[in-house]
Amino acid sequence: MSSILQSTRNTRALPTGEIRYIRSDVPENLSDKEIRWLLENHIITIVDLRSDEEAAEKPCILKEQKGFRYFHLPVTGGGDTPKSLEHLHTIYQQMVDEQMEKIIDTIMNAESGVLYFCTAGKDRTGVVSAIILKRLGFSDEVIIDDYMQSKDNLMDMLTAYVCVHPEIDIEIIIPRRENMERLLKQLS
Repeated sequence: MSSILQSTRNTRALPTGEIRYIRSDVPENLSDKEIRWLLENHIITIVDLRSDEEAAEKPCILKEQKGFRYFHLPVTGGGDTPKSLEHLHTIYQQMVDEQMEKIIDTIMNAESGVLYFCTAGKDRTGVVSAIILKRLGFSDEVIIDDYMQSKDNLMDMLTAYVCVHPEIDIEIIIPRRENMERLLKQLS
């Protein structure tokens, strides 16, 4: 599966049968054609899940773009590279808090289609996507399959990242079924 936007790596609609909820990595370099596509498909609510620092470092092009409603709602505990799988599982658990409720409410109650994103579109965006799909009544298998698509979409980027940062264990930062399975147990 590839990204539905050419300028991103990991943009895709949740597997609901419509394009109401679109998860993504940071859309920092959208083309005019991609912006038009979002507007034409009424995907005008934009939810930025990144930290204040990340948003300042790589601003979202849609923040100031006419026709879009931009919300900056940072996910609790996101943005840091996990040091172990157990640390990653703890981070995922910590994300499910009052701030997450505000994020989910904003996305699910939007009057338009929603594009929501973090940096890579796999961890923070993955947790948000899992909660949305769970609330919409989708099976754990559908949720896990959606989460695992990020592995295929991001593998070259993650491999390149580890080459530049050899202290990072790729087995910790790539999406794994067990990461989502553990989160889904917590959500049940």
